Amino acid sequence: MIGNVITSVLLLIASVYIYFESIQMPMLGGLAVAGPSFFPLCCAAFFTVTAVILMGTEIYRVISGKYGTEEMSYLHRELYKVAELKGKIGSNMRGLFRMIFIPALMIAYGIALRPVGFEISTWIFLDATMLICGEKKWKRLFFIPAAAIAFVYLVFVRFLRVSVPMQFL
Repeated sequence: MIGNVITSVLLLIASVYIYFESIQMPMLGGLAVAGPSFFPLCCAAFFTVTAVILMGTEIYRVISGKYGTEEMSYLHRELYKVAELKGKIGSNMRGLFRMIFIPALMIAYGIALRPVGFEISTWIFLDATMLICGEKKWKRLFFIPAAAIAFVYLVFVRFLRVSVPMQFL
């Protein structure tokens, strides 16, 4: 229930965003029906219809109390599932820490890439990520970032001539 409601709300938000972005597209070639905004508008309409059907189904299930033949109602079953999931998340704090900290490290890596340079920021990012994931061997903490930086440098900078913000190499 909760997942379907969240999905339908996200679909509605996506459809509104797609709609407003697509109506700002210029009309090219005088085609009034099949211009550049036609496909995004169809996607927005499909998302809206899908979200309304999904939300209507969930509302009907909650109001009618009909979900199955068990004694527990649909709403109580879903609330029980949410409480169970909350307990599982609470018991796995290390996983929750990783789930929050690794994306934060990715954002910090993206911000630090240009001013600090590719080599230092990549080394720190890879070491920090490996430490968070439980790596304790210092040889791996040293050689894996070194090999990754050397590989990216050789393939992308030397062979493919991609511009990478380097500090030392």
